[in-house]
Amino acid sequence: MSKTRSSQKTKKVSISQLNNHSVNNKRQALKDLKQLNFDEIQFKNPAQKRFYNTVSKKDVTFCIGPAGVGKTYLSVHAALRELGDKDSKVDGIVIVKPLVEADGEKIGFLPGDLEEKTAPWMMSFYYNMEQIIGKQRLRMLKEGGIVEVMPLAFMRGITLTNKFVILDEAQNATPDQIKMFVTRIGQDSKYIVTGDLEQSDLKNRQSGLEDAIKRFAGITGVGLSMFTEKDIVRHPLVKKLLKRYHDGFNIIDDISAEQTISMWIQEEEVEAPTDGSYDNSEGHYYKLKQ
Repeated sequence: MSKTRSSQKTKKVSISQLNNHSVNNKRQALKDLKQLNFDEIQFKNPAQKRFYNTVSKKDVTFCIGPAGVGKTYLSVHAALRELGDKDSKVDGIVIVKPLVEADGEKIGFLPGDLEEKTAPWMMSFYYNMEQIIGKQRLRMLKEGGIVEVMPLAFMRGITLTNKFVILDEAQNATPDQIKMFVTRIGQDSKYIVTGDLEQSDLKNRQSGLEDAIKRFAGITGVGLSMFTEKDIVRHPLVKKLLKRYHDGFNIIDDISAEQTISMWIQEEEVEAPTDGSYDNSEGHYYKLKQ
């Protein structure tokens, strides 16, 4: 007697249950993804759940927020979930970043192929993917071309069909780059565009991410989501550190870093060094414990 369709339904398992399963190729990795229970995700706050739900409902989602709120983790989780959904037409994940040059060092001068050149920019994605599906499966998906990296500058002239595409650090993309990026979307693809408007490396130029949010708000199929500092789930100190970058925080420029340290050492009444290194000849002072 043949099995019914309901009895053939794949049983969902946790990543810990898959860890002992050896994976040697992309086919096995994809099969494991179809078994993985992505519903085990635990949201740390309402903003995370809103963002995740928005991604599931919209073809293109723009999200802004500070570092440490979980934008990258939630994005790759949603992408891997879509890739593992047997009813989804998505057959690959594309990770995109605008690789902003620093100190004149162009990516073309870096050694290695595209994967090796872009690896330093993609570590956060790879780390989060490893947490969700395991290192071995990620390696198979990368080697099989299922998970691929594409610098934003390389996207002109292509159409991304059946792909889950994540553009990160989009605050460093210009409006023209965002225009080029969003028009690359093909049939049955899904986009996530994330960034932190407070950390743009564009000098005296408008962020394409801010421009896009204002330009595309209200379009059917486009979702908007936002995190604030209260949604930070990384180390609790991150919230305090970020507050010191607010416009209202006043840095006293006529006091040196050495003097600042000395003032705080006095305030905290640090114990006197006993190794002979204590020297107050330069005018730095300590309020030593007796």
